[in-house]
Amino acid sequence: MAQPRRWVDEIIEALEELGGEASLADIAQRIEDRNLMDFSQNKHWRDRIRSTIYQYSSDCDIYTGEVGSEKDIFYAVKGKGNGYWGLRIFEPKENTVALTDDDLGFREGRKKFVQHVIRERNPRIIQLAKEKFKKEHNGKLFCEVCGFDFLQTYGEIGQGFIEGHHTIPVSEVEGEYSTKVEEIAMVCSNCHRMLHRKRPWLTKEQLRVLIKNIRSEKFNEGE
Repeated sequence: MAQPRRWVDEIIEALEELGGEASLADIAQRIEDRNLMDFSQNKHWRDRIRSTIYQYSSDCDIYTGEVGSEKDIFYAVKGKGNGYWGLRIFEPKENTVALTDDDLGFREGRKKFVQHVIRERNPRIIQLAKEKFKKEHNGKLFCEVCGFDFLQTYGEIGQGFIEGHHTIPVSEVEGEYSTKVEEIAMVCSNCHRMLHRKRPWLTKEQLRVLIKNIRSEKFNEGE
């Protein structure tokens, strides 16, 4: 197998082990830990990782393939220039799901919980949802709950960044289930955490009303 393709395979496998998306630093560390490449032949092998990703991502200027083709393997998770990459096609598995502190409070069975997290964190379905949302809103990405716009607030570093939230409660799902793009809501990081703050989780409509009521109370108090 040709060396350039070998690096692509190694990066793909490293990202799969990391849950489908990771920073360049974490990708490099995982590849080093796997110790399957000949690092002695290239002192700048970390730069090789970056250049290989660029060659296989339509998010980069040097990409020469068609958007969405088999060559279009990687995408910039947090927008171009932020050093955080994901696999366009990735199917999470139980052993690749990382748990957060909030996840640990989940009160349903572990099987249902894992099914939910796998759906919630599938980078591909969230990417498709982002693209659909942008088409419907003149290329903009903003929180469906509070209206926060990362690009407007942070400039270029916020380009293309938003989080995807699954709107179907896991308790309503039985057996095998495939997430639909329409079931992913675009939310900012704060609203995403608040949606998961209660059990059962709040809907985006409930959180929107909560924010409106709190703002109204503060206005009446003269704050």
